[in-house]
Amino acid sequence: MTLLGKIVRRKPAELLMAAEALVLLGIFRVCLAVVPVRRIIGAITRGKAGPEAGGDLNAAESAAVVARRVRWAVSAAARHSVVEFVCFPQALAGYTMLRWRGTPSTVVYGVGRSPEGELRAHTWLTVGDRIVLGGEAASEFTAVERWS
Repeated sequence: MTLLGKIVRRKPAELLMAAEALVLLGIFRVCLAVVPVRRIIGAITRGKAGPEAGGDLNAAESAAVVARRVRWAVSAAARHSVVEFVCFPQALAGYTMLRWRGTPSTVVYGVGRSPEGELRAHTWLTVGDRIVLGGEAASEFTAVERWS
């Protein structure tokens, strides 16, 4: 199926969420190039989060539903963009979107070594004990920093 076919089949709310993700991915990609990471983290974790996720589902189920929607939006925006977005801007965009929706999450920064012995880094996003974004490689890294 073509990209246009996929877009036509989506609900307007999903398309808006994907657009939100794309904008945040772009903002965080630029920020990571020019602003120290500590300042970015300080800015997005400061203040009060959005309203708590609620509704007729219990809190854990509600958080899981929101996390799945955010994962889809960030992944789809990153996958279909002409610009490459690595793990860090994806995790920051997902964290920000979840925070705006009142769903607590944690950005995890990990390090590891390649088979050749080179130092590597990876960032992933969790909600509770579930990995939302960046999970495909998280097991290869040791967490050294967490931001909630």
